[in-house]
Amino acid sequence: MTRLELRDVLRAHLEPRGAVLAMWEAGSHAFARDDEFSDLDIGLLATNDGVDAAWKAIDDAFETIGGVKLRWCQTAHIFKGMEQRVYQPRAANRWLQVDIGLFPESVEYLYNEIERHGKATVLFDKTNRLAPPKFDHEKHLREMRDALQQELMKWRSHSDFFRKELARGRHVDAFGFYIGLCIRPLLAVLGMLHRPQRWDYGFRYVKEDMPADVVARLDRLLYVAEPELLEGRLVEATAMFEDAVAQLARRGVTPVDPKGLDFGLPQGPP
Repeated sequence: MTRLELRDVLRAHLEPRGAVLAMWEAGSHAFARDDEFSDLDIGLLATNDGVDAAWKAIDDAFETIGGVKLRWCQTAHIFKGMEQRVYQPRAANRWLQVDIGLFPESVEYLYNEIERHGKATVLFDKTNRLAPPKFDHEKHLREMRDALQQELMKWRSHSDFFRKELARGRHVDAFGFYIGLCIRPLLAVLGMLHRPQRWDYGFRYVKEDMPADVVARLDRLLYVAEPELLEGRLVEATAMFEDAVAQLARRGVTPVDPKGLDFGLPQGPP
């Protein structure tokens, strides 16, 4: 089955249900980036007492097309108030999973700001809840400046932690620290520079959102054949990090320590 066929099956089963108030497609489709490898990202809004009934209707819909090979009820996700389940339909190819996020109607925020989450396709909206909210640029900038402070402090305190693990002979730990404490903060500040509305998207859409030369340099930082090469990669990553922070400062995006408790932001490599 295709994505659109799966979507139509779900819509046909969910729209008549009184417990289901709205349905929309988000994810890569909302950014016009879906392709043959994309999954189907569905958002649902249900009455507060209709959440279980909505999940039951989804299961029933999948049964009409042969059921699923996998159903995963995720217990941890980034959207507050949302329940999330992932399905692998038997009637679809391996990559065409269905990722469904279900919100009760009492939630205030549906994560549908166009600037942050793309332009979702509204499939039905019985209570007119899916009009995209106005993007609060000032609030977003404040949050980004607070986050910049955290990324700077993380960089200064932890970006070279892989050195300890190399000295201990723990190569797996060293690579893990390099990705988590060096590359991820770098991606964050590069995101603030090149895609400020979605600076915190991490590894997602890097190729599409960032300049080709930046992507090429990130490719080099990520492909490290031997532990001994990490030291040189840190030098390169530091240059990128410092340059991005300097460019942000020239744009007026400077770090903010909201509690005034942090100390020490020296210039130069760790």
